[in-house]
Amino acid sequence: MRLRRRDLLRITGATLAASALTACGGAEDEPAPTSSPSDCVSPTSDWHDAKNSGSGTLSMLSALLGTPELQDRYANNVLTGFFGSSNYQMATTYTTSDKLPDKIITALTGGTLADVVLPEYGWLHSMRRHNALEAVPDDLLTDLNVDERFLSGCRIEDTLYGVPYTMDLQVIGYRIDLLTKAGITEPPATLDALREMARELTGDGISGFDPFGPGLVRTWANLVGAYGGTLFTEDGTLSFNDGTGAAALNFLAELINDGTASLSDIPGTGKPRLITQGKAVMAPMGVGIWDELNREGLGDEAHTAFFPMPPDEAGGSPSVLKTGTVLSVARQSQYQDVAFQFLHHALEDQPLSTTAAMIPAIPSRTGLLVTSEIASNRIANAGLANIDHAGVMLGGSGAWLDLRPVIEGQLRLTLEGKQSAATAIGNLARVVSDSNNAG
Repeated sequence: MRLRRRDLLRITGATLAASALTACGGAEDEPAPTSSPSDCVSPTSDWHDAKNSGSGTLSMLSALLGTPELQDRYANNVLTGFFGSSNYQMATTYTTSDKLPDKIITALTGGTLADVVLPEYGWLHSMRRHNALEAVPDDLLTDLNVDERFLSGCRIEDTLYGVPYTMDLQVIGYRIDLLTKAGITEPPATLDALREMARELTGDGISGFDPFGPGLVRTWANLVGAYGGTLFTEDGTLSFNDGTGAAALNFLAELINDGTASLSDIPGTGKPRLITQGKAVMAPMGVGIWDELNREGLGDEAHTAFFPMPPDEAGGSPSVLKTGTVLSVARQSQYQDVAFQFLHHALEDQPLSTTAAMIPAIPSRTGLLVTSEIASNRIANAGLANIDHAGVMLGGSGAWLDLRPVIEGQLRLTLEGKQSAATAIGNLARVVSDSNNAG
């Protein structure tokens, strides 16, 4: 059985109601979600062999795979491997990360959330607040050895509401050859040293440090970690307003004032980054840029090495940003047991290794990395070598889906000189407070 992507239909989508601060929005083309009655139960009482009993069509909502080619490869290498021997099938809807929150909220409002949902790592607190997800069975991961260091972001009050799937760890890559040419033998050990080194290396059309390659919000969040903070505490309480959020934003503003960085260098979707064009010496990066580095002949040890975001002062802890995609099952699904059995299948050796290689990403079962197609991905290996410093993620609060659309706009206003860092952080903190009060 060859599974194909579902045709997308235009429906009216609801937008996120964050606040008047929202810098982006508007209705987008929406696929028609598959109906999943909320008052039904799974056809069996045990997920282990659920697909061998009953029949039906499950639905999946994902922003994981960005092209029709990858979506078809996933269908034929992962979905068919599970559904091909059963009387069930999977109807898939693919979208983009920016549109996924609207689609989730729209589906929840209509009671039509897909059976299997692949939100971004850090979104589960928001989805849990909407009562959207079913808790993961206690024994689902017993034989899988998913890395505990990724599981923490999926656990709410000691209960798993999703399983980490394909992950990313943001480190800083630097051009060894260009540092050597400048007489520099070691990467910077503190943020002040990073700023000074970047200033020294900037000139002749080259940026010493390009902070915006992976996106403004990602780099800001990683810097929050470098200043010793997190966006939210483990229980979802706002924490980036403790001074670390403003300090991280001011650091970016200083890079712009130094002439090291420019907002105009934020790459558009699919556009090459400065470091792969030979126009930057250092830049934050995740696993997905590896192929781009190699195409430009920069992936080998003679050209590029990696280090975590350095701390704000000597002796502090560096920072690695933890992101990725999660597998979860909708609470309203009528096929929960089959869906959970599919989650287990998706995390088995061959399906998970195949998916991670397609993206590329770090498999949540990190032990698979050494035997997978991305074993040679030096960014992935550098990230895992520093994973104990990965204390920051994008999300972790029930307010996240309301906050997410407005962060970049507020950060940019500061970097454009239109408001202070303290004002930006205060505005974002109010969005969190308003969201929490609204429930």
